[in-house]
Amino acid sequence: MSRRRELKSEWKTYSKDMPQFWIAIFFILLAVAELYQSIKDIDLPLPVYLGLGTILAVASNYQQQFSLARDRQIIQQPTSTADPVLSSTQTPLLKATQSQDLE
Repeated sequence: MSRRRELKSEWKTYSKDMPQFWIAIFFILLAVAELYQSIKDIDLPLPVYLGLGTILAVASNYQQQFSLARDRQIIQQPTSTADPVLSSTQTPLLKATQSQDLE
């Protein structure tokens, strides 16, 4: 019985807070809708879009500014590749091209 009473008291607490929650959500959604409608009607010229895009690109890559200088100093090591495995139909072609190269 005591657990049932605890659940009822918890439900009463939640039921008191729920209308406040839904009213807050309603006003937040109303504000977002009004803001969207006011922003939607703004028409900016192309140079403003280009300037804002440049600022956004610089701001998003700001942390990588110094790391690129270090990455450019990569030391290239010589690599070796294994000899290719040729099939029986490719072997005569290889011999023919090698004999033409020697001439």
